[in-house]
Amino acid sequence: MSIAENCDLEIEINRVANNESLSTSAFLKYFCGMNSLESKVVTATKWSALTEIASKLVSPISTMILARLLTPEAYGAVATTTIIISFAELFTDAGFQKYIIQHDFTDDDDRDKSINVAFWSNLVMSLIIWGIIIAFRYPIARIVGSPGLETAIAVACAAIPIAAFSSIQSAIYKRNLNFRVPFIVRMIGIGITFFITIPLAFWLRNYWALIISNLIHYAVGSLVFSLYSDWKPKLYYSFRRLRKMLGFSIWIIIDQFLSWTNNYLDIFIAGKKFSQHTLGIYKTSINTSNKMLGIFSKSFTPILLPTYSKLQNDIPQLRTTMLKMQKYFSIILLPVGFIIFLYSDLITRIFLGNQWTEAAPLIGIWGLIQCFSLTINRFCSNVYVAINKPHISVILSSLFAIVTIPTILFSSQYGFQTMFVARTLTKLWLLSLHLITIFLLIRLSPFKVISNILPELMGCGVMVVITYSLSALCDTIALQIASMMTCLSVYFGLLFAIRNERLIIKNLWEQIANKVL
Repeated sequence: MSIAENCDLEIEINRVANNESLSTSAFLKYFCGMNSLESKVVTATKWSALTEIASKLVSPISTMILARLLTPEAYGAVATTTIIISFAELFTDAGFQKYIIQHDFTDDDDRDKSINVAFWSNLVMSLIIWGIIIAFRYPIARIVGSPGLETAIAVACAAIPIAAFSSIQSAIYKRNLNFRVPFIVRMIGIGITFFITIPLAFWLRNYWALIISNLIHYAVGSLVFSLYSDWKPKLYYSFRRLRKMLGFSIWIIIDQFLSWTNNYLDIFIAGKKFSQHTLGIYKTSINTSNKMLGIFSKSFTPILLPTYSKLQNDIPQLRTTMLKMQKYFSIILLPVGFIIFLYSDLITRIFLGNQWTEAAPLIGIWGLIQCFSLTINRFCSNVYVAINKPHISVILSSLFAIVTIPTILFSSQYGFQTMFVARTLTKLWLLSLHLITIFLLIRLSPFKVISNILPELMGCGVMVVITYSLSALCDTIALQIASMMTCLSVYFGLLFAIRNERLIIKNLWEQIANKVL
């Protein structure tokens, strides 16, 4: 940004301090910090937000229907196939997506050749791995504690090569901060849920309904990505270029493997030590919280890496952008996490039904811890890859695994709920690691990160006091909903009482109204 533009921006911000309106262009410069990014970031956020708003408006309805048609055992079976698919995708993707998003190519030819190598490597490896899974499906089923699911595992894993066909196109869209086509794919996915998944669940009443619809979703998504993409695969391959790409991607593979271990070891142990019913409760509890938080988190998180990557050579601007994006993110996400924790019984009764009542405390605990994880960890972790230091993520994942793995193994001896609480609390260890690391890398102090969201944390604290004060009076669903709305009203009322927070919320709302609605 030039000196003249900086002066104009300061004038605009001073006008805000005098209760005058902030122009859209100045707001974008304040938010993004540089002209070359402002339009792309806002447009990307618009499409990303539209995607999540549309999907999450419909998702609760489909969840309410499917949770009443299918048992926890069915969800447990699908959780087993998810473990296998996610593990296989560690090696099929090989970190190529993040390489394409982050790498600064010399020219278009260099970019296209690298994309071709990534595409063919991804596709061939996925077909090989699927073949291995089919050949060894019986021992694999025994390893994951699900004998009898051999055929389901073989069929469900067809998603691996189908997803590989479109993953590179998806990376190209993210690199260019173009989220319009992913929006179309998600809308198609919503249609598949209503017109395929729910009828199949009503007809079959078992896990096959979820597996079949999932394959259809992957296939249609791959077709749409391919049709809309300007890039088309060519018959080009270079092992020299592959070796160069793997120099970066190998760290991503190791990090993803450690993340997979940290994220799925508990599910694996739950499947081995406990019943499919318990596994279904566990996985559905996590998914329910993640879906509610995902309404807001997935509007922002897809644009973090491409945005940070464009600032990799300007660390001061990267710090500023990170804090500003975190601020807007936390205003909405933190109260949502606290609402999930405080009203987990109500959420479970409404969205899942009475057969899922034992999931309520799990949904609440996970929602609370996950909102902090998203607000801090996610914003920090994307910085490491953006500044071309993916090995930092590997180190942090290793340090996290050193604590998480023994914690899960030890706590599982004392029952399922103990394991779940212990597993969830380990996220606080990862949070502290990220705060320390981000300070060492870009000199952003933990105090600065925490103080950036301090008003939101104070508002959430008041919500806790109000909820427990009214809990004795709220013995019906209607009163609990009224209590929830009271909490949110007080929260935003308190933020509006703080001058800086009021200006941020007003400008955030104006941008949502102008760019999204």
